[in-house]
Amino acid sequence: MTVKIIEILETDGRKAQVVLDVCPFHPSGGGQPGDTGTLFCDGFKAEVRDARKLKQGGTVLDLVVLDGKPTLGMVVYAGVDCGRSELLSRMHTGQHIFSRLQENAYDGLDTVKVYIGTSESVVYVRYDGELTWDSLFDVEEKTIQAIHADLPVESLVMSRDEAEKLPELKAHWDRIHDPEIRIARIAGIDATACSGTHVARTKEVGGFMVTGFNGSAPNWEVRFTVWQDELVRNHSRTMRRLLREIGCRADQIVDVFARQKEENETLRQVLDKVRGYISLPWEAHEADEHLPHCLHVAVVSGLTKELLSPPARNWVAAHPDALCLVLAPGATKEPFPFILLRGANLTTDLSGLVKKFPELEAKGGGKPDWLNGMTAQRSSSVWRDCLARHIR
Repeated sequence: MTVKIIEILETDGRKAQVVLDVCPFHPSGGGQPGDTGTLFCDGFKAEVRDARKLKQGGTVLDLVVLDGKPTLGMVVYAGVDCGRSELLSRMHTGQHIFSRLQENAYDGLDTVKVYIGTSESVVYVRYDGELTWDSLFDVEEKTIQAIHADLPVESLVMSRDEAEKLPELKAHWDRIHDPEIRIARIAGIDATACSGTHVARTKEVGGFMVTGFNGSAPNWEVRFTVWQDELVRNHSRTMRRLLREIGCRADQIVDVFARQKEENETLRQVLDKVRGYISLPWEAHEADEHLPHCLHVAVVSGLTKELLSPPARNWVAAHPDALCLVLAPGATKEPFPFILLRGANLTTDLSGLVKKFPELEAKGGGKPDWLNGMTAQRSSSVWRDCLARHIR
C-alpha cells in the first residue's frame, strides 16, 4: 500500500515517529500491541516497531530507520507484518470467548485487563473464589467447542449513546473517551467494547489451550495460547520423558508428586531436629600481625548450607571475639557452599568481601556480620589472607 508521510513528530538518530495520511497499521489498544512492518521507497527504509493512537486523533508509528531519513511529503510503501497481525487477531478473539465463558461460569468473576501476545497471552481476573486446574479445564473445553462451532465474529462501530443501550455489552466506561465505540460481538457468546482486532469467524482462532495460572483471591492471572497443536506436542514430549524417569502412568503422576511432597516434608522435619545435634570440626587459627582476630575454620564435605548454618551460628555465639568460616567442598571442582560469620564483639563489615577479592571465586551476599553463598576457593589460607587485607 502506497502512503504519504504527513507529519514527523520526532527524530533521534535512527529512531523516528511519523504520521501517515492513510495508516494501514492498527494501533495498540485493548491489551493488544500495535502492528509492525516496514516503510520503504528509493533511498529510505525503516522498520515499524509499534503503532500508537494520538490523543488528537490519528496513529503515530515508531520507526527504526535502516536507510536514509523520513521527510515530509515522502511517498512510501507500507507493508504490515500480516502474519503477526493475524496471530494477534486469533489470540484476541480466543481471549474474548474464554473470558466471557469464564465470567458466565463463576459468579463474581470479572476480567479486568488482558495482554495479547504472539506466543502466549494473559487474562487478568478478579475473583474471590479459588481458581483450579479443573475449573480452567472446564472453561477451556467450552472455549474449544465455541471455536469449532465456527460462529460469526462482528466488528461494529457505533456512538457511545447507541452502545450504552446494548444490554449485553461489556465495557469499562471509565476507560473509554472516544465518541465512537468499537465493539467485538461473537454470536451467542460475547459483546465487548474493544479496540483490538479479531478474526471473522471463531474457527479461524485455530486451537486454544490454558498454559498456566498464578495468583490468589481476589487477583488471578491466566495464561493461554492458540498454538494448541505445537504446545500439546511439546508438553507431551516433556511428559513422556518425565513419566519414563518416574516410572508411572500419566494419570498417576499427580498422586506420585503428592506422595513425594509428603516424604520431603517428613524429611524436612527430621532434618530440623538433626540440625541441633550437628557438631563441626573447628580448627582455630590464632590472631597475628596480619589478621587481628582468631579465625575458626570448619571444612565439611557433603552437608548443605541449611544444615551447616545452625552449628556455625552457635559456634560464633560462643566465640564473640572470633571470625568463623565454614567450607563445604564436594568431590568435584564445582562451586560449593560457604558461610562466614563474625563474633558479636567485632565490628568488621563483611558484606563487601566477595566483590573485593576475586581470588575467592565466590558469589553470595548477606549482612555486615555474615555472608553465605557459593565458592570454588578451597584454601582456608586464601580466605584468611583476604580477610586480613579486608580488615586493614
